[in-house]
Amino acid sequence: MLLYVTLMAVLFFSGLFQDRFKAILAILFSFLYIVYNIITYYLNFSYFSYRDDSEYLMFRFVSMRTFDNDKKAINISKLDFVGFKFEKLFFGYKQNLILRIRTKKGSANYPPISISALSQKHLKMLEQSLNQFA
Repeated sequence: MLLYVTLMAVLFFSGLFQDRFKAILAILFSFLYIVYNIITYYLNFSYFSYRDDSEYLMFRFVSMRTFDNDKKAINISKLDFVGFKFEKLFFGYKQNLILRIRTKKGSANYPPISISALSQKHLKMLEQSLNQFA
């Protein structure tokens, strides 16, 4: 993003935008680029990994946002796992996985995990696997 702004500033001050058509075209592409970045930031695509081959359900995920790529993990005992739900937002483009576990005081939800980048095939596989333990 910073590189793009720098490039636009250099083009602007070099006099390339003396022609109105080129200036309008550059503004249009700049606007579209900014909208694209806002939407992808909101969707929060994540690298997502899931394993269920031990006594724990293991979820690993890393946000693909530019400056927000902390590695996060959730390990849930299969005995404490109560359920899950898929949450669809932004006209179905943003999808979250919400995990529900049993605690001493009842049940609790984990914060949503972004699964927007998963294909329909992988979503079905995840749903079938989690249904076995819910």
